[in-house]
Amino acid sequence: MTADAEVVIQLVAAQLGVSSVRESDRIVEDLGAESMDIVNIIAAVEERYAICFDEAELPDISTVGDLIALAVRLTA
Repeated sequence: MTADAEVVIQLVAAQLGVSSVRESDRIVEDLGAESMDIVNIIAAVEERYAICFDEAELPDISTVGDLIALAVRLTA
């Protein structure tokens, strides 16, 4: 199953307790995520799609769109 942008956005919103999330939002700067929030977001996406992110790619995730793109690539 290919990752869906709306599902990833919903996971991010749920983990951070925010009502509005856009692909262009920066996870830390715009949404206020802290390190544990990021760990929980990554875990939620991995669990939802039964994937495993490579730790080397995690520093490249700064926006919600980056997270979606990586999830889509791993599920395609």
